[in-house]
Amino acid sequence: MLVIVLALLILGGLAGAGYWGLHRQYVPHDAIASAERFLSLVKAGNFAEAYSLTTQDALSGRTLEQFESNVHRRVAVDALTSTVEWRGVKGGFQTYGNRLRRWLGGRKLDPDSMGLEFEAGPPVEVRMVSSPDGKWRVTYFQTHAG
Repeated sequence: MLVIVLALLILGGLAGAGYWGLHRQYVPHDAIASAERFLSLVKAGNFAEAYSLTTQDALSGRTLEQFESNVHRRVAVDALTSTVEWRGVKGGFQTYGNRLRRWLGGRKLDPDSMGLEFEAGPPVEVRMVSSPDGKWRVTYFQTHAG
């Protein structure tokens, strides 16, 4: 009887841990790292290298000059601090369970796009897209009210 109760407790614990694990939020570390690097480059005034991390389209700027104009219009560059802290996801929410289902279905694992929220002095939103080469690119960015 004790063996059965112990086995049921172990199975219950494993089921609970599995449920918890599959429902945890997954955010690609590469997307966060790329967005943090982008913000650091913008703060440092290295617009050419920051531009290289973007999709280089109408949202981010088709040319370096358009990109710099967008940066100065959307981001309070002077208010940015040297420390950038990731706060969460705004759209593109995915769980480990979603990733498992995508993997079992033979589909791409990462979401196509997601919005990341950072604290860098003022709150900053950086929208990322997953490019066909598997890298995360910045498509939109802005500081906003907290």
